[in-house]
Amino acid sequence: MDTKSVAVEESGGEIRRRNQALILQASAEEFAKYGFKGTSLQSIADKVSLPKANILYYFKSKTGLYKALLQDIVTMWNDGFAEEAASQPPNDVLAAYINKKMRYSREHPQASKIFAMEIIQGAPVIGEDIHLPMIEWSQKKITVIQAWVEQGLIRPVQPMYLLYLIWGATQFYADFDTEIGLLQGKSLTEQEFDEARQFIVDMVLRGIAVENN
Repeated sequence: MDTKSVAVEESGGEIRRRNQALILQASAEEFAKYGFKGTSLQSIADKVSLPKANILYYFKSKTGLYKALLQDIVTMWNDGFAEEAASQPPNDVLAAYINKKMRYSREHPQASKIFAMEIIQGAPVIGEDIHLPMIEWSQKKITVIQAWVEQGLIRPVQPMYLLYLIWGATQFYADFDTEIGLLQGKSLTEQEFDEARQFIVDMVLRGIAVENN
């Protein structure tokens, strides 16, 4: 392949990535506002000033686009901590996990809301795609947490309850940001969000701390 061909390919690849990013951003706004059924590919195409055919070329269908949008958030959550974390300090692992989830919620609130709506409705679109992966992922995290318990690094806890607590606390700041705004009269500033993040970290770590006799 000559230099000119490489340049053309790289240019085409860059255009593709840019268009996909624009489509995903626009689809997040539409799906979060209107839900899966209420969103049309044409409305997304109009939002990004691209032909609907471009969306179909990149994502095949509305369902394909919807799943691609949610794949990022599912991947981020699943990458929280791997099995080797069992040999690492639990405070470090859990603090990093909470920080990452909170930051994602702050930067991608629409994706978090879309995922929450999908699950509340019984996961009608992505249920088959995430059911077994979520079970497998959760089981790996349970194994890590149970290993910490058995090593005496954290107090005896039910691993799934700990995961539910972290998920609920961290995702609240994205899924219910409107409620926060109503209660406080405004959205959280970056400093306030950082204080909330640190509060969750502190509460979780204190809750799992081994009591000294």
